[in-house]
Amino acid sequence: MRHEALKTLASPFLRAVTDQMPETFGIAVIDERRASGIVLDSIQGPDRFCFSIAEGFVFPLHTSAPGKAFVSALPDKRRNALLNRLVFTRFTPNTITTRKAFDSEIARIRATGYATDLSEETEGCHCGGVAVLGPKQTPVAALWVTGMAKRLSAKRLLACIRHLQRTARQIEAALAKTVAPARYGKVRSSCVAAAVAALAARPCEPIDYASLAKSCGVSYSTLRTAFRTETGSTLGQHHLGLRLDEARRLLVQTDLPITEIAERTGFCNQKHFSSLFKRKTGLAPFAYRRKGA
Repeated sequence: MRHEALKTLASPFLRAVTDQMPETFGIAVIDERRASGIVLDSIQGPDRFCFSIAEGFVFPLHTSAPGKAFVSALPDKRRNALLNRLVFTRFTPNTITTRKAFDSEIARIRATGYATDLSEETEGCHCGGVAVLGPKQTPVAALWVTGMAKRLSAKRLLACIRHLQRTARQIEAALAKTVAPARYGKVRSSCVAAAVAALAARPCEPIDYASLAKSCGVSYSTLRTAFRTETGSTLGQHHLGLRLDEARRLLVQTDLPITEIAERTGFCNQKHFSSLFKRKTGLAPFAYRRKGA
C-alpha cells in the first residue's frame, strides 16, 4: 500500500485516541534500502511544550522506538539483511552500539510486543513504539509516542504504549479488509484496496472522490473505473452502503433519536434519511429498530 494511502487509512484511528495521549504521537514507516525511518503522520500533544515532529522527518532505526519495533517484526531473512547494513552510531551514553546488544534488544521487544527509546538518541527524551502488521503478518508501519523523560515515566510511557497497541490492532483490522476478495472473487488492485480502506475508516464523513483518488495514487477516472469493475458498485453506492450499515447498527444498538442517527450518518435531514432507508431496506427506521430489538 502506498504511504499516502496508509496515512489516510490510519488517520481516523490515530485521531480517535488524541484525548488519551498526553504527548506527541503518530505513525512511521521505514526505508529498508536506506536503513532509516520516516515519520508519516504526527499529532502534536496537548501541551505547548510537547515535541513537534514534522512529517517526513528521518530517524535512525537502532535508537528509535518505532524503528526498533518495525525491525523486530520483520521476517528473519529481511531483518538480518537490514542489520548487516546498519551502522550503530552513538548519540548518547544510552545508545546501543553493537549488533550483539541490538539483537538482545530485538529479542526483548519480540517478547514484550513493544519497543522503547530511553534517551538513546536524544538526552531527556523517551519514546515508545509498536509495529503495525499487514495482512501477510509482516510490518507495514509503526506507531510511536515521544515526550520529555521527566514527563514520560516508565508507568506513563507504558500506558501510552497500551493505547498505541489497541490502535495498531484497529489499523491492522482495516488493512485486512482492503485485501478481502471483491464481490466477483477478483483480487483488488492496490488503488481499489486503498479506497475501500479509506471509506471504511470514515464511513459517515463527506468524501471528495477526486482527493480520495489522489491519495490512492491514481486519477479519479482510473479509480472510478477500477472500483466499479472490481466491486460491482460505484464509489458513491459503496459509500452509501457503509452509511446505511452504520445507521442499522445505531438503530439496533443505541437509543439515539432517529433525527440524530440521520445526522451522524451524513444525511441532510430525517425525512431524506427515512425515505432512503426504507427504499434500501424495505423498512422504515422505526420499524427496523422495533424488529431488531
